[in-house]
Amino acid sequence: MVNEDIELPELKELYDELWSDGRNLIKDMNRSIYVYLFAGFITLVFSAIIIGTAISDWNKILTGTTTEFTYFYAIMETPGAILYVAFGVFFIYWYTKNWKERLRIK
Repeated sequence: MVNEDIELPELKELYDELWSDGRNLIKDMNRSIYVYLFAGFITLVFSAIIIGTAISDWNKILTGTTTEFTYFYAIMETPGAILYVAFGVFFIYWYTKNWKERLRIK
């Protein structure tokens, strides 16, 4: 009984520290979840820019006013734009997935 009374304050101190660390961990988790959303939107915006540039380069190729670099850029931009769209959708998917898991934890 005496040993139990000595251990109780130590356990309370440990639980208080765990509670404080848990709150900080949740704050960090929320920030990382928002990073997925931000990265997804930025990636989709940049993919729109890349798609516009690729369309412009393909129009130059079709009108015949091109250089070798225009062919190179058009060929590289087209799959790059598709990959950027896929990454943007993937990031937003991870945001919604993590957000749903976070809501389930509460």
